[in-house]
Amino acid sequence: MSESTIQSTSAATPALTTRTPARLLLRWLARVVLSLLALLTVATTSIYGVSERRFRGQFTVPEHRIAISSDSATITRGEHLATVRGCVECHGAGLAGNTVVDQPIIGRLAGPNLTLGGRGAELEPLDWERAVRHGVRRNGKPLIFMPSQEFTRLTDDDLAAIVAYARSVPPVRRVMPASYAGPMLRALTVAGKVNVVSADSIDHARPHEAMVVVEATPAYGKYLASGCTGCHGDGLSGGRIPGAPPEWGPAANITPAGIGQWTEADFVRALRTGRRPDGTSIDSTVMPIRLLRQMTDVETAALYAYLRTVPARPYGNR
Repeated sequence: MSESTIQSTSAATPALTTRTPARLLLRWLARVVLSLLALLTVATTSIYGVSERRFRGQFTVPEHRIAISSDSATITRGEHLATVRGCVECHGAGLAGNTVVDQPIIGRLAGPNLTLGGRGAELEPLDWERAVRHGVRRNGKPLIFMPSQEFTRLTDDDLAAIVAYARSVPPVRRVMPASYAGPMLRALTVAGKVNVVSADSIDHARPHEAMVVVEATPAYGKYLASGCTGCHGDGLSGGRIPGAPPEWGPAANITPAGIGQWTEADFVRALRTGRRPDGTSIDSTVMPIRLLRQMTDVETAALYAYLRTVPARPYGNR
């Protein structure tokens, strides 16, 4: 071997030695990234599959007929109930449809147009009963985002009044986009942190009452407070609202541990003005003050009376 060949080989060897660890590192990193991508793909596919099975479940709902009256007193009461019960929050003014949330990572919550110019034209009384009190479509498939667990105890009279109001408003020709659950809500659903299929948590065989006595009692307050549980939790102790957009603040503790020192006047003032007894403002982006301020004196008194009777819970215990 010539001297020049030996020198050339010796000069090349150090460069090869310094490149080898870098190549090994790159190969290792590539394998790690590919492994993570594979795991992410498997996890995403699994989450989608499990959540989709829940979204496409089948429910059998007992047939329960309600009689719809179109007299002016019933329609007026239906408008009031649709307001203070929060129907217009999701379905918009006049129940003509509204998009509440539309963020790809979370999903889209779009309340359908329930006027006779929209979905309302297709709905029979039995469809209303299934959807509102059971969270189930005509074909037995579940609705997503419909908070029927809050409305399953609505009496026949109150549900019929809401339907009468929906049929009385001017028809609006508007087709709302379909609601869907995005990746975050699907993951939270599979993890059991959020339930966007209310039909899963409802006793569909439970009988429905024909009417409730409207008076300033804890019993009537409990009936009204079912509409508070979606944000404040079943125990009404508040905290972060599961599945809510990041910009939404937490719900307050409305058990005696949270508002235990409030007088009835303090409570009513908070609902009417959106201000706590100390003068600070309640976050109206989460707490629908514009709707709750329309509650009657009997309703606010009944709700206050009931909240005084619930067990005190630490904040955030839901």
